[in-house]
Amino acid sequence: VDVRVPASGAYVATLRLTAASLGARCDLTIDDIEDLRLAVDEACALLLPHAQAGSTMHARFELFTGRLAVTTTVEAPDASVASPDRSGFAWSVLSALASDVQVTGDETSLAITVMKRREGAPA
Repeated sequence: VDVRVPASGAYVATLRLTAASLGARCDLTIDDIEDLRLAVDEACALLLPHAQAGSTMHARFELFTGRLAVTTTVEAPDASVASPDRSGFAWSVLSALASDVQVTGDETSLAITVMKRREGAPA
């Protein structure tokens, strides 16, 4: 599932709601879904300061039985050298809530992938 919204904090709630709805379809527990919602929020908070003004934020949701991966991407000038702040509170929260977190970037975009896996679900 792909969702594109303006790269603005006002639209992060749309991505949180989408994550919660799709997490339920992946048989995540209520606690896992809440963790995923918060993790998506934190990933967006880390990406938005790098977003190019007037650009879009793209979220790709990959559904599996017992797990959901969310890759959130923003267009970012100098994305190949940009990096989210990994020493702050938002990164600590994100790392604690997600089963796995990955940061990727290229010349034009910066992305954070958050994976939430139900305990006992296949990797």
